[in-house]
Amino acid sequence: MPGPAIPFDEAVNAILALARTYGACTVRLPEATGCVLAEDIVSDRPIPPFDRASMDGYAIRFEGQDADHVFRIVGTVHPGQAWSGAFETGDAVKIMTGAPVPPPFDTVVPVEETEAAGQADEVRVTASPRKGQHVALAGEDAQAGDSLVAAGTLLRPRHIATLAAVGRWEVSVQLPPSVAVLATGGELKEPWEAAGGPFIGNSNAHFLLSALGACGLRNLEYLGIVPDERDALTARLHAGLRSNVLIVTGGVSAGDTDLVPECLAACGVERVFHRVAVQPGKPIFVGVAPGGTVVVGLPGNPVAVMLHFAMLVRPFLLRSSGVSDCLPKPVWLPLAEGVKNRSGRLKYAAARLESTGNVTYVQEIASNGSGDFVSAVWAEGVLEIPADANHLPAGSKVRFYPVWGELLTDGND
Repeated sequence: MPGPAIPFDEAVNAILALARTYGACTVRLPEATGCVLAEDIVSDRPIPPFDRASMDGYAIRFEGQDADHVFRIVGTVHPGQAWSGAFETGDAVKIMTGAPVPPPFDTVVPVEETEAAGQADEVRVTASPRKGQHVALAGEDAQAGDSLVAAGTLLRPRHIATLAAVGRWEVSVQLPPSVAVLATGGELKEPWEAAGGPFIGNSNAHFLLSALGACGLRNLEYLGIVPDERDALTARLHAGLRSNVLIVTGGVSAGDTDLVPECLAACGVERVFHRVAVQPGKPIFVGVAPGGTVVVGLPGNPVAVMLHFAMLVRPFLLRSSGVSDCLPKPVWLPLAEGVKNRSGRLKYAAARLESTGNVTYVQEIASNGSGDFVSAVWAEGVLEIPADANHLPAGSKVRFYPVWGELLTDGND
């Protein structure tokens, strides 16, 4: 028997407790996006490494000069150059953005705030400068040895920029788990097959394969479709247990053809939980095989698969890939329209955002049930409706998780 349904947060904690990492390897920066750092990245020197001009203009030594002050130009400094010429009080050097500001100059007057003076080697300031303006001081961003990107960070392009800036062409990253995907059900047909009559297209497996790839997972095995027959299903499950993680869609409920739990038991898989107090997708199965493979059984309904991949499976896979901060982060937004939840369970729903004036609202997407994959096309994330919220009127603040944007490895954290 499946046993009582456990609260959703308890299910999350239980599956995260099963996560473990699988070692590390070294990759070069072009391959690092979407990987998880296995080491702390520290600054190799102060950042900036020298006082740096942040505007094109003239470097001066500030001594309280006002507008209309005339400076004598005694040199020019370009990025990648050092200047050490002779100077006197009241002199200036022409300087370009990114160039080192030579001492004792300490202020940059932008070229827009200057004009030609009487002589060719003179310049007049047209606005009173402030001491230190438009100069990025050495070490103001970071000191040598400061931590810049922590181990456990899922690398995005912005992290790659920092790694490159401190001279890290190669980095140590976590090896992600291998994942097998299996779809069950004699009614399923692959996209390249005809799905007329009583058959339907196999959307779940291909959603999962795409979502896994978007999470940076590359060691994937697709086990295809298996009919609801004990021998065939048990054999295919055995094959899936060669991977670190096996995800099965369909066959986990309590119907006559829902054979996945008993076939997993025949494979030696020990159940961790089977039912979760959530709508949709109550019959979620999680277990562990003797060899350590974690098995996740998701319902056959497409929207339930999408929702619980985002809210339950993805955090587990991220943790198994070494990500320290793996849980989705909600934002509190007002409802565009009232919502209902009469299930007595926590409810997750596909939702989209609407903006009116300066206010962003969240809108539950109208659906014909958890099999309505067409409605999910418009979703931008997941709306959470508490179990005790029989009705929430428009304007009520609710949790919205922008998780489907986060599935992209170059998207938001």
